[in-house]
Amino acid sequence: MEQFLQVLEAITKYGGLVLMAGLFIVYLYLDRKDRKEEKIREAEEKKSERQETQAILNELSASNRNIAESLNLLKTSMDNTNNEFKQHDERAIKQFSEIKQDLIILKERGK
Repeated sequence: MEQFLQVLEAITKYGGLVLMAGLFIVYLYLDRKDRKEEKIREAEEKKSERQETQAILNELSASNRNIAESLNLLKTSMDNTNNEFKQHDERAIKQFSEIKQDLIILKERGK
């Protein structure tokens, strides 16, 4: 109740317009202070988001390198397997031609 009486006394002593101007200045000062604190808080949040994003990008980059290495190893393995199959086929063809010649010789002997 005392505060209310003090406000009424200030209004009658200084006038309502001067009091409203004072309140406006106080409100403006507090609002700017709050906005400044909010901007600082937003900047800190953005910084932490950038750091988190950078960490995720680093993990993705490492994962991509691992995938590339795995694919390279797989390609090398497939190339080696293909070469082995080719060598096996060449040996098999050579052996079959030798068997064919042996069969021809056996047929000629049998006649």
